[in-house]
Amino acid sequence: MTTLTHLDSFGTEPREPRQPERSPIWQRLILFNTLIDSRFEDIKKESWIKTTYRDMSAGLIVALTAIPMAMGFSMAMGLRPEQGIIAGALGCIIGRTWGGSKYQVYGPTAAFIPIIGGLIAKYGEAGGGSLAEAHGFLVFVSIIAGIILMLMGVFGLGKHAKAVPNSIIVGFTVGIAVAIALSNFESILGIESYQDLLGEDEDIKGGLLHNLALAYGNIDKINLWSVALGLGTFFITKLLLRISIFIPAPLLAIATSTLLAATLLADKGVILVRDIYGSIPNNFFVFTPPVLPAMTSGVAFDIAYFVFGIVFVSAVESVLCSSMADRMANNRGTPFNPDKEFWGQGLVQVFTPMLNGFPCTGALARTATSIKAGAVTPLAGYFKAIFKLSLAYYIAAYLEMVPMACIGGILLWVASNMIKVSEIKEVLNHNRFHALLMTFTAIMVPLTDFLTGVLSALVIFFVARRFLDKPFAGHRPAKASSGKTFAAAAIASKPGYFNRVIIPLALNEHDGYLLSYAAQLVNSGMVGHAHFIFIETAPAGNRAHGGRDADKLMKQAVEQAFGTLEAATYQHLKAQSRLDTLVDYVLKNSIDLVLLGHGDHGNAHHSLAQRLAMLCGCSVWMVPENFANRIQRIIAPIDFSPVSADSLTQACAIAAKQAVPEIVAIHVYADESVIRYDEHALIKRGEEEARFAKLMASVDTHGVLIKPLFLESIKTADEILREAASHQADLIVISTRGHSKAASILLGSVTSSVMSAAQIPVLAVKHYGAHLSLWQTLLANHPLSRPEAKTN
Repeated sequence: MTTLTHLDSFGTEPREPRQPERSPIWQRLILFNTLIDSRFEDIKKESWIKTTYRDMSAGLIVALTAIPMAMGFSMAMGLRPEQGIIAGALGCIIGRTWGGSKYQVYGPTAAFIPIIGGLIAKYGEAGGGSLAEAHGFLVFVSIIAGIILMLMGVFGLGKHAKAVPNSIIVGFTVGIAVAIALSNFESILGIESYQDLLGEDEDIKGGLLHNLALAYGNIDKINLWSVALGLGTFFITKLLLRISIFIPAPLLAIATSTLLAATLLADKGVILVRDIYGSIPNNFFVFTPPVLPAMTSGVAFDIAYFVFGIVFVSAVESVLCSSMADRMANNRGTPFNPDKEFWGQGLVQVFTPMLNGFPCTGALARTATSIKAGAVTPLAGYFKAIFKLSLAYYIAAYLEMVPMACIGGILLWVASNMIKVSEIKEVLNHNRFHALLMTFTAIMVPLTDFLTGVLSALVIFFVARRFLDKPFAGHRPAKASSGKTFAAAAIASKPGYFNRVIIPLALNEHDGYLLSYAAQLVNSGMVGHAHFIFIETAPAGNRAHGGRDADKLMKQAVEQAFGTLEAATYQHLKAQSRLDTLVDYVLKNSIDLVLLGHGDHGNAHHSLAQRLAMLCGCSVWMVPENFANRIQRIIAPIDFSPVSADSLTQACAIAAKQAVPEIVAIHVYADESVIRYDEHALIKRGEEEARFAKLMASVDTHGVLIKPLFLESIKTADEILREAASHQADLIVISTRGHSKAASILLGSVTSSVMSAAQIPVLAVKHYGAHLSLWQTLLANHPLSRPEAKTN
């Protein structure tokens, strides 16, 4: 015993008693209730103000879009309109506090409509009960579903939500979209009964044929004014969102229709929200206790049915939405945690219905909108909830004046956007078994009910997959169409050569680096005639330089950088506005290029370069202060348009002049596909390569090798700058159409964003010869052919 003790302690220090290791379940519980965690990792000391502002802006944009959608979803479920507003705000606060995703926006979703609508129809007034009793039962089943979701998270089952095949998810979504569209046509047609709450005369659970028969039986009561308002709401919303996600399209569409209904159509018999629901209160939060009806075998079955429905939709949609959000935001930090997401989803389902709401989950479209609007952290969800409640509080009196046809129009828009042709093609191209499974689910969900449709599809999948689910065998890559070629867009000067270049000087120590860079371009034969210009904008009593002194200083600085330069003009101008003077000089002297410097000491020259790129009819070359590198590596962003083909030609010509053997052509594309099989990336790359091959047919490479790089992200400018840094590029050559300031704010400008943040020279190659107005930009962007984001 003594020997044992001696051997055990020889040559070692006394040890602390070993702490027992926590179990994985206990570790998860600690993690789940750590409220300030890695989801907030992007809030940094040096940039927290900018990050908070971005989150606040995104929250406001989503709130403006979410209010009419939340009302529409709530009424489609048979509940009151204010309950949708409450559910969306409260669900987002709880989900953003305890959930597992940085970006996910929580709220009412279309997938819950057949489940909650079926419960309200069966246990509400249409089923012999009351709306309060039906909502109490909804609270009861939602609490059970929430507890199940929390336990699934605690036991680490979050990752298994992806086991549901994509084909069933797509079929389920299509089936719900069809049911929503057909069950809300009564509102658009204006034949909804005043006495019955929306949804309570419609047994959504297996009621599709009933709804069609009911609508046909009331065909003589159609109100054409309601039809016009409903379809108008639908088309206005669809068009505005194709133009820009920064437009609160549903709110604007409803506001327009409400104004028409209150004025020109006041006596046309248009049914309003208040005709069915009365006034909308602004004391939103009311505690609703759970209610359990008298227990029978039917009630027990319904409890299991609705609990399964809530758990299924919550689990599948939240995981799909979270994974889509990480991919769309190009999240390079902590990825979403599916187990913590289930924990947060469970808390949403427990508490949101008890405060006059109903079950919510991750909303794909609102999450995408939030990310596109700049959301970075969960703060965006808190801002969304605050703005939503605040706006609803002050406009509650006006919301009751909304025509019911508008609500039908919004739901019709939601239904149309739920059906994504790209997702259907994805399943069809995978294999025949999944194509049939998708079709089966899409038909069964509206014709029978949610449980029958989904469960029967799941049974078929798990029984037959080992026999019929063949692996992807590969598809031929997409081929470029040979029937259409790019038309050459005119540019001011021939590639690689600028006949007249204007170089604005400040006549201070900051001119040296700009003149050195200009000398590099002149010596390589890229510049014909150089115009050196000094614009004096100081007040008359505080002139920095006299006229002769300015000319002399300019010539001395140029001589020091260039030596002898014969093809040069010197201009000393006095003006109120530097920008206006430059634009006017460019126009009068047929300038091909503005070579402009900017320093780290301020953003004035950044802004000047961006404005010149918008307004001038020539290209703009922006050079950072003290940038002395030779041009050795060039990045050329492209978008497969004719103008990007010309800018790529320009990049190649510059590379040839500078003896650069290779340039990198970057295409950053946004792929919002939620449903993806393993072969998705392969097919997408084939499409990108085909489009690039088609583009190259109209590009003059000047003997320079072009290396294509395809990246998926919605943050195009960020990806361009990141790749420029990764490749240690010395120049970015990017096309610009000269969007007006209004167009840049509304639609965004990649060129402007790149110029604003670049730490290396940027050449913005101008096309069309003048800047485009907002209307011209809209037409150039073809909004009618642009796809919409998935809606739920």
